[in-house]
Amino acid sequence: MRNFPLALLLLALAALPSAAQTPGPRAFSPELYQKVQQLRNEVQANGYQFQVDVNPAMQYDPGRLCGTRTELMPPEFLAHEPGGYENYQVQEDAGSLPGAYVGVFSNPKDQGQCGSCWAFSTIGSLEGAALKTAGAPNGRVGADGSITCSGTAPALSEEQVLSCNPWGWACNGGYFAFDMLMPSKVGRKGFYPGAVPAASFPYVGDTVACRIARNAAYTPVTQWGYVAGSGTVPPVAAIKQAILKYGGVSACVYADDLFLAYSGGVFSDKQYYNSTNHAIILVGWDDARSAWLLKNSWGPSWGIDGFMWIKYGTCNVGLGACWVAD
Repeated sequence: MRNFPLALLLLALAALPSAAQTPGPRAFSPELYQKVQQLRNEVQANGYQFQVDVNPAMQYDPGRLCGTRTELMPPEFLAHEPGGYENYQVQEDAGSLPGAYVGVFSNPKDQGQCGSCWAFSTIGSLEGAALKTAGAPNGRVGADGSITCSGTAPALSEEQVLSCNPWGWACNGGYFAFDMLMPSKVGRKGFYPGAVPAASFPYVGDTVACRIARNAAYTPVTQWGYVAGSGTVPPVAAIKQAILKYGGVSACVYADDLFLAYSGGVFSDKQYYNSTNHAIILVGWDDARSAWLLKNSWGPSWGIDGFMWIKYGTCNVGLGACWVAD
């Protein structure tokens, strides 16, 4: 009898996972690994200089990740094009632009399986503008290629944009929503003095009842505008000027299967796309790579800490590029 507890203890220890049994990196379905192998074959066959791998975003239907629908742009947004009555910005001389630059931006977040990239691009650019106004440092690219953000405060609410916007945009698609966050436009239903903190309206990845506390603190969009026409890809120099001045720019891109599986290197794609489906933020550039530094909203496990180097002109990147000022 005295040995019985010891026997039970030995059985219990045997049932515990050994070091060899301890779960490692998150496992994905065999189908995803097969798809990535096919994409690797495509990368090699085309001589691309980037890598692909399985990542959490690949578990979702691309239609639930890429929710930007440019056709939803309200006509009044044309006033934010250069020369419009809400965009008097004058382009500066491009002669003094550096060969490489990293702007001011917040950390990448994860939109989950909701097509709310448009809300994350909106809020991410506003967070970057607020950081720049507060004097936050520029982001950095480390010697090992890692990306360091400028800061995490203020962390603003994508859920407010998703659930409270006046246009009915939701997980099935939307567009840049800066207008609803401008104090000068308060008075219409669905317009606010700015974005509330993320802690006041946490992200749930779906549209829910819009509830904004009366005493909420707001971070405003004081002004925003397109770098060029809303339906065009601006010249590289013009996008650089906007990043230099504002810290980053919201923009559209076409995200295909290779884009979805990107894990490192400089992304390029020989496929021609005459449309876009995804909203991101361009936060820097490197002429040695001929590439933009792109901030995504698929979490830090995607790409390079949530970022991508993408060659100028690839996949319509930069279409509808717009800046925001806090």
